[in-house]
Amino acid sequence: MTSKKKKDPTLNQQISHHLGFIAQCTIDTKKYGKLLLASPPHSRYPYLYPRDSRCAVQMLRRVAISPQEYDGRKDAFGLISSMAHFMKDVRQTHGAWGQRFSLDGQDKSIYRQEDNAAHGIAIIALYLLTAHDLKQEVDDLDGFFDALAKGVQYTIDNYYTRELNLFYSTTSVHESALEQGYTIWTNFAHLGAFKLAAKAAQDWGRDDLLEQYRAYFGPDFGRAVAELFALDQRYVRRIDAGGGADFRPDFTLLSPFYFGFLHDQKLMDASVSYLEDKLWDPELGMIMRYLPFYQDPATHVHAGNGPWLQYTAILAQYHYWRDDAKRGDEIMALLDGYKAANGALPEHLSTPKRFEEFMQREWKEGVDFRKEFAPEILKPGVSFDTILEEANNMSRSYQAAAAAKVLPQKGGKGGYIQFACPLMWSHVEFARALLIKAGDWWQPEPLDRAA
Repeated sequence: MTSKKKKDPTLNQQISHHLGFIAQCTIDTKKYGKLLLASPPHSRYPYLYPRDSRCAVQMLRRVAISPQEYDGRKDAFGLISSMAHFMKDVRQTHGAWGQRFSLDGQDKSIYRQEDNAAHGIAIIALYLLTAHDLKQEVDDLDGFFDALAKGVQYTIDNYYTRELNLFYSTTSVHESALEQGYTIWTNFAHLGAFKLAAKAAQDWGRDDLLEQYRAYFGPDFGRAVAELFALDQRYVRRIDAGGGADFRPDFTLLSPFYFGFLHDQKLMDASVSYLEDKLWDPELGMIMRYLPFYQDPATHVHAGNGPWLQYTAILAQYHYWRDDAKRGDEIMALLDGYKAANGALPEHLSTPKRFEEFMQREWKEGVDFRKEFAPEILKPGVSFDTILEEANNMSRSYQAAAAAKVLPQKGGKGGYIQFACPLMWSHVEFARALLIKAGDWWQPEPLDRAA
């Protein structure tokens, strides 16, 4: 750990503000203590998602070990510990993790999203690293490393294409058929997870596992990830199952930076410029997750297209890391302008007109249902009861959106609608952006030595 620095009271207050909303998205359990949900317990998403949880644990780890000694550091470590113990216990016997879980540990997955195995591995590894840094004892240390070893082995055996040195998945960051293939998100998520696992094995003296990770994920994987997604002077979002490069703009072009790696600064800068230019919402500002070609059955636009706050906050993080505080502040001001009256941040926004168009041409026509539950992205064997439960959740959320008050946009440009407020992930990324702005974060490292 780094040496102590004087606490920044303003930053501490801001971090505490967002930790407060993250706490609203937790629930107390007898076995684990507080667990992280995607949104408050009464909402549409009363589940534990490995994807959202990994993103949260990455930020909470920094709060827990920072030399700034934030007021929330003890609670941050408690959440990390609770989530790691939960993830260890809900890991499937063969080694993988599903898309989402109920509080009693039932796998409530609908989608394949095989890269959730990487997120489960990362959560456990981040806990072990944080416990080591803080000199905290770990109950069932052998059980945690067994979960890591089996998770690594399962992903290799089932999702890794050795001839390409890449992982195949339907990516957890979106729920659409557009995500099938060898995506930049999936591969950097795996690379980051295994590097974290290797570092945890090193810290805790598990040399047998360290050698396993090094044997499977040496320079070949890192080289493949660095080179195969770099085309036409920037990164590409996906290589499809047929080997074609998908050049469309996507938030996930930020994946190398987000998961802590640095390959080529020019490639990263060009990719960020491209996605910021192409995905900037012309009415609301901030970035969409991808372009809304709703006629494409593989492109799923939820409840009216618009910008997503957590993805936009990650864009701000990149500008802060590049020491462009002016652009970072501009983006963060937009995010701040769309918070609720109580300071809560939603998942995404839309306009009333876009929402009505969505309801008429996609929801009422059954198009949205067909996209949401396309057979090629569903988990094998998912029951119709699970599908029906989710469809009813969708219906209720759309009815609530239709009844919600249209909020006025600053400057008199029109109104907007919020979805899923507060969203835990949005507050996580806003807090992470503040940490990066303050210089209280790790630097991305070259692919051959990142941990």
